[in-house]
Amino acid sequence: MKEEEWKETNWLDNIKPVKNLPFEDGVFNAYYRAILLRNVEFCKVVTDEDRVTCVNMTNKFIQKALNTAFYIHTNQVDVQDVLTNVDVEYDQEKLFYFLYIVYKELFRRDNPIASTVLTKVRLNEIEEPSKEVFYDFDCKNAWDYLLSNFHLEEFNKNMFSIMWFKYRKRLIKCKANKYEAFVYNLYLKDVKNKSDFTRRRPEKDEYTTRLQRAERGYIDKNIFDEV
Repeated sequence: MKEEEWKETNWLDNIKPVKNLPFEDGVFNAYYRAILLRNVEFCKVVTDEDRVTCVNMTNKFIQKALNTAFYIHTNQVDVQDVLTNVDVEYDQEKLFYFLYIVYKELFRRDNPIASTVLTKVRLNEIEEPSKEVFYDFDCKNAWDYLLSNFHLEEFNKNMFSIMWFKYRKRLIKCKANKYEAFVYNLYLKDVKNKSDFTRRRPEKDEYTTRLQRAERGYIDKNIFDEV
């Protein structure tokens, strides 16, 4: 697609829905909504109708990113056209997540173009509060990967407690109170009893083995070594 054609209209309008996307794309749609975009506001929520509207807007955002990645992967859209024109479509936060999803989709398909998108993603620093919780983008990326192994389950304090004791000084750089605030705000927002969960490691641990198994499947296994 020529650059002049992209400039004639909103470039996203050129990304049409992909018919018969692989089944797993629907699973990852749920993952992106549950993990990456939990607190990204696509509209103000006042009523139940607003909430439905926001969910629909979030789903459309994710689907557009999935479609973009698919078209890049199948050489129907040039990645440089996307990277040149995407900046004008979103604010910095949404731009970061849009490109992040495109990157992860290309990476998931073992497409070498993923590295080109990742370079662009790195130019958009991770937003607060993630920036003050994790050492860098790579640590945040590894964290999201670990959580992707649990995204079909209901998150709980035990899980994040285990992750605190396992990944502090590895992925996580902040103090315990900052970590707890981050977790409650992003992942456990509906928990009413917001008690401290970083003072003592839980006696019941059903997560360490699963986390270790997930680590073995990650591209950069060294990132889980203690800093």
